[in-house]
Amino acid sequence: MRLIDHREPGLAAYVLDNHTLFAEIICDGIHVDPLMVRLYYRAKDKDHIMLVTDGISATGMPDGTYMLGDMEVEVHDGRCTSNGTLAGSVLTLDRGVQNLMEFTGASLAEAVAAASSNPSQLLGIGDDWGAIDVGRQANITVLSAAAEVIQTFLGGHAMIAQ
Repeated sequence: MRLIDHREPGLAAYVLDNHTLFAEIICDGIHVDPLMVRLYYRAKDKDHIMLVTDGISATGMPDGTYMLGDMEVEVHDGRCTSNGTLAGSVLTLDRGVQNLMEFTGASLAEAVAAASSNPSQLLGIGDDWGAIDVGRQANITVLSAAAEVIQTFLGGHAMIAQ
């Protein structure tokens, strides 16, 4: 993506300035610096921010070398690279929620909405997904006040932690 420049602001500045557009962010402190996450958070309407992970198959694995298709990637301290270039992420969505709260001061409700109801609204599935209410899909992750995963339900059934 082209850099934001004061004379040629580019696409990122346009999206930040346009309050009708949704904008996703990889909130890992690696793909986007925490200072830019704060700028993003302040610029966008809270119901138009969305958290994504860009997570690859090595997500949740310890530091080491992994294959991404036929490309070898190295994971070290949460950074995933191939030949020194970012090659995806190992961010989990709960950690993205935690980071958004830490980097910006967002409330738990705002950060959770960025990972659930906001994307559901963009996708046009907000009537079934993204919130807890009668008639909606019962695919729910229960978080602590610190956004740590406590329990997950799929189709209304509690999943057993491994």
